[in-house]
Amino acid sequence: MAGKASLLLVLGFGMIFLIMGSNMISITGDMEGNYYGYYYRTIAHNIAVSGANMAVNQLFFDKTWMSGFTNISVSGGTLNVKIEAVNTYNRKITSCSVFNGSCDTVIVMMTPMNYAQYGNFYTTCGSTYWATGDSLSGPFYTNDYINVSGSPVFLGKASTKKGLKKYSSTDTPQFLGGFESGVDIPLDFDTSSIRVAAYNSGKIFRDTTGHGYNTDVNLLFNSDGTVTYKVNINNAGWTATSTKSLSSLTTNGVIYVEKGNIYVQGTVKGATSIVASSGNGGSSSGNVYITDDIKYSSDPRTNASSTDMLGICAEQNITVKYNSSTADLDIQASMFVQKGGLIIENYSSYPTVHNMNILGGVIAHNLNPTASYNAYGNPTNGYRYVQKFDSRFLNSVPPYFPQTKYFKVISWYE
Repeated sequence: MAGKASLLLVLGFGMIFLIMGSNMISITGDMEGNYYGYYYRTIAHNIAVSGANMAVNQLFFDKTWMSGFTNISVSGGTLNVKIEAVNTYNRKITSCSVFNGSCDTVIVMMTPMNYAQYGNFYTTCGSTYWATGDSLSGPFYTNDYINVSGSPVFLGKASTKKGLKKYSSTDTPQFLGGFESGVDIPLDFDTSSIRVAAYNSGKIFRDTTGHGYNTDVNLLFNSDGTVTYKVNINNAGWTATSTKSLSSLTTNGVIYVEKGNIYVQGTVKGATSIVASSGNGGSSSGNVYITDDIKYSSDPRTNASSTDMLGICAEQNITVKYNSSTADLDIQASMFVQKGGLIIENYSSYPTVHNMNILGGVIAHNLNPTASYNAYGNPTNGYRYVQKFDSRFLNSVPPYFPQTKYFKVISWYE
């Protein structure tokens, strides 16, 4: 019996070791397979990410690039990148890779940068200084020096190409959102989309006689969502006024004056962008004149669901008309000036100083003075610049407001 028991015991252990050995070989094979599978998937993922980065870089330098990449060899694998237009202006990048049978896909969504997303943006500041009483919010940028006198307040991040210049060593500007120097952001305007939109389903005001006369338009926005307007062609006199709902006057929200000027005031209900183009008419056209307060029917600072929105675009200048009886002035809009800047007409002639309260932003070539100052850097005549950024413009902007020629990434899926 003992011999049989010993034999059975040996056979049992032999079977156990045989099974264990087989399992160990199988586990070793699985580990090796898993290792190579992970390696292949990692390389495939890296190729797809590289393709997405290549496409993002290409679109940054060439906004019109749509060709993508087809069957190109990268790191021993194959890469295909497709570019699609989404909602006309956005771009969808789909980067697909294959490496040793492993596949991966990266999807990137890009949208053009919009100038309404800045609180202030200037190419040159010249000899104009931000001074005591001036308050600015939202992203600030200039390709020039930030000139300061006294204690102006910058609530958002302030960036400049050339640096900070103080009028006096005792000046104390407040950069509450941070300050960065040496940043180079070229001011490269792209107004083509708003002009195309105006001729598609917006409202166009222009001389139709074929003589190319200047066309001036007076716009009064009414709190009930209507617009009262009149037209003056070649200084021949103003037409009778007409009143229409904003939605019937312009289907897509764009009101465009071809070779002329706009005079505007009132209360905006709805979303619109008004544009004054010079149309090769020189400085006598392409101007917007603000004649009194221009405000929203529903203030987004107290009503987060407000859909009232205004863009004011001028090829030459936006000018606040002089009125000695005007006290504080309210301008609720994002203002875009292609060649000039925001001008306060005869600012030194005001008997005292008032606040120009801007809800939105100013994007312009030039920074212009808004007030006269005493030796201590305090305003005495004209308007203090009190600007509050409309945070809605980070995600939603006035219809067809001018874009930069550069895209930004808004989502990245791996």
